[in-house]
This record gives sequence, structure tokens and C-alpha cells, in this order.
Amino acid sequence: MTMKIFRLEANNKIIIVFSLFVILVVLFTVMSSGCKNNSSENTITVSDGEKEQQNKQHEKKLDSMHLIYGSLADIKIELIFGNSKEIIDIDLIADWLDVKKNGNVYSYTVNDEKLNEYTKKLSDKYSNYKSYITFTASDGEEKTIENKSTGWIFDDSYAAEILKQYIDDCESVTVRLTDKSAESKRWWVRISSDYDTEDKKGDSYAEVSIDAQHMWVYKNGKLILESDIITGSPGSNDTPTGYYYIYQKKHPATLYGPGYETEVSYWMAFNDDIGFHDAVWQDNFGGNEYVYNGSHGCVNLSLSVAEKLYKISYVNMPVYIY
Repeated sequence: MTMKIFRLEANNKIIIVFSLFVILVVLFTVMSSGCKNNSSENTITVSDGEKEQQNKQHEKKLDSMHLIYGSLADIKIELIFGNSKEIIDIDLIADWLDVKKNGNVYSYTVNDEKLNEYTKKLSDKYSNYKSYITFTASDGEEKTIENKSTGWIFDDSYAAEILKQYIDDCESVTVRLTDKSAESKRWWVRISSDYDTEDKKGDSYAEVSIDAQHMWVYKNGKLILESDIITGSPGSNDTPTGYYYIYQKKHPATLYGPGYETEVSYWMAFNDDIGFHDAVWQDNFGGNEYVYNGSHGCVNLSLSVAEKLYKISYVNMPVYIY
């Protein structure tokens, strides 16, 4: 009687040890599965024999992606924005995965919509492009104008594409996104080649007041040129207000438009085909001249003023028009 009881206890121990061994083998095999390179889908296969050894709790873990985490558990992507850092690891990535089960095959893919939501939040957080800029004008008043040409935007579409590649390849990487490297620049869209991160006026710029029909030009914080001007005809050819920068200079130049072709000596473009230029056909500047003899949208200058502005201006020079 005593011997039979001993044999049963021994058999139970053997069964328990064997079961634990099988479970450990299954876990080790699945957790060792790596990400598939050059594939949009990553799979984990569990054999029928192994599956028979799994209890309900183990099956529940498999369905909830706990085993899939094994292939991504070590991934760590660091995006460094100056003094700020964004860490992307399995805790975050798990929310972006769609899991499918087909028989004994479990697979996951990155959900593009969820990943795009994340990169869009990064763009909103780190882009320093702003729709409006507030500055103090020459008359001492604070002006708010639309920013039409300057700033950096974090490219959320490119970021989503690259992050998805890192995840598919299980690649841990650190990317410094505010240095001057070629890799860093790929993550950004530059709205212009001149901007100030605090949206403050620089020391050198041109300022135009449509109401005053006047222009001021500053260099290193000092007023070095000012003049009456003529802007676009009100209603039909308004000179567009906003913050711009000079992107092109020509001497001489030919201006084209509907029904006209005009030669000018000095041309400084800041908004497509709108810019500063000399207008020798104008007899007077300032006052209400723009109401009766307004331009097609450009800022008309006398020949002498246009020559001076051409000499002191430069490509990327900020232009404020209000």
C-alpha cells in the first residue's frame, strides 16, 4: 500500500516537471522570434503539439500579444529635440499594433492611422511655424500680421514612414533632430530659409505700412533708409500684407503681367511675382497716390531709393507689410 502511494507521487512529479519543461521550451521559442526585415507583417507560429500543452491562461496571454512583445521588447527609439527627448518603446508601440490570428499563426502589423496620430502630435509640439507674428512697428504700435513665409514644420508623414521602418526592423536608434546633419534635416520642412524661433523681429528688415504709404529699412537695429512709396491699387491689386522675406534680386529685370511688360533697374521679390522695384513712370510717392495710380501689387519706389534698397538688402531679408 505504501509503495503504490510513492509511485503515484513520483509520477506526479515527473508529469509536473515535464509540463514545466514543455512550457519553458514554447516560451523560449516564441520569445526568440525576431522582427522580419523587409516585411510589413511579423508572424509567430505555434505548433499543434505545443498548443495542446497550453492552458487557458497561456492562450489568453497569446491572444493579448504578450508573446509578440517578445520580438519587440528590446527596441528603443530616441528622438532628441534639443533639451527634450521622446522615447518610443514597447509600451508605446503596443498601442499601434493590429494583431491577427489565423489558426496557429499570430501576426501583427503597424496601424498607420495610430502611428500618424502620434507623429502629428510631435509636429504640433515641436514645429515652430506660427500662423501669426506680433511685432512692434516703427510708429511704436504693436502689429499682428500673418506669417506667410517663415518657420520649420516637423514632417509628420516622413516621421511615420521612418518610425514604421524602425519598428518592422526592430531597430533601436537615437536621432538628434535639431543638429545640422543631413539626417536631421530630412525630418523637417522648412517654410523659408530665414526664421527666428521666438518670432521676434531681427535686427535687419524692411517694413512697409500701406496706410502710411511709407517704408522703413533697418540694418543691425538702426534705421538706414526710409521713403514714401506706392503700393497696389485698393480693391483690384492690393499689396498682400504679412511677413515675408526677399527671395530674389535682379538688376536689371523685366516684369510681366496681364497686358504689360515692363523693364526695371532694380527688382527684389518677396512674394511670388510681387516685390520692391523702381517705378520711373510715377511722378509722386506717398499720400493717396496709390488710390489713383496704384501698382499691380508691388511696392513702387523712386529710382534712387530702389538703388539704395538693392545695395543694402539681401536674399532672406525679412519683410513686414501691414
